[in-house]
Amino acid sequence: MVMTMKLKHVDELSGGRKRFRRRFPKVVAEVVGEEFFQVPMKAREGAALVSEQETLLAEFEKIVKKAKRKAAGQGKLSPLEHWREAVEEAEAMKAEITGSLDDDERQEVLAEDLHRRGADPILIKAVMQPEAEEPPVTMQDAKEMYRKERVEGARGRYKRNQLERVCERVERALGPLQKLPLVDLKRVHARRLRDSLRKEKKKDGSPLSPASLERELNTLVAMVNLAIVEFDLQGKAHNPFVGLEVADPDGPPETESNKRDPLPKDILLAMRRRLRDKARKPALRLIWRLLEGTGCRLSEVVGLRVEDVHTEVP
Repeated sequence: MVMTMKLKHVDELSGGRKRFRRRFPKVVAEVVGEEFFQVPMKAREGAALVSEQETLLAEFEKIVKKAKRKAAGQGKLSPLEHWREAVEEAEAMKAEITGSLDDDERQEVLAEDLHRRGADPILIKAVMQPEAEEPPVTMQDAKEMYRKERVEGARGRYKRNQLERVCERVERALGPLQKLPLVDLKRVHARRLRDSLRKEKKKDGSPLSPASLERELNTLVAMVNLAIVEFDLQGKAHNPFVGLEVADPDGPPETESNKRDPLPKDILLAMRRRLRDKARKPALRLIWRLLEGTGCRLSEVVGLRVEDVHTEVP
């Protein structure tokens, strides 16, 4: 008795040819611009067909993983990230080729197969020239490094949102982050960014305060400094944003009263009444009294220790 096995996602074309065809999840299809991942297969039966199907399943999963990462808001890969990912993938694919082929023959066989499938040109280059010079480290790499080392896992969304906001402003002033190699950054880029920051507006149309600009600039300086260290660029790149004066000398002087926008009086009173009448924990009323009376941020108040508070000081 002859037994046949139906391989998932493999259908038959004319002449006995096989095709791997699998539908992308909706979120992935929106990113890659294709509804299906489909590739004509070389093998037609037996162990070779099973092996090729397993390889294509793995390739499908890699595409899905990359697309989901982009859909999750981590953005487009920088040239350096793209290259390193391609080299890693190429090495894994070459290791799967069995037989008595030497390294050069493995490269040629794999590159020919990838070219036939219309694969990523960067992946094909990584197969044929794995020792090629890497793309330069860009501001996109600096952002990703800072996100991983300084922002990821941080409580709350403030630091993540601030990083995105700062990088959006850099892109408006200087262009896409992945096209800004760190080794090419000069003081002229810093001055161009400064001039752009001075034109930034709040949602109500008023200009950003010098204090707000300073905070965002500090994030940018820290981001570039971290990348120079982590990518071993000391002596090759410098941080042109260090010491940049963002305050407009021709603008109005900043006073204590406009350093932070106060809440309207009616909101203050309404909040006070609500906490007085409905707060289940007395500590919430005390926290609000400190916030209202000092103008501190919430984290500055709830993080106070006993020794930080001196009630007898006039």
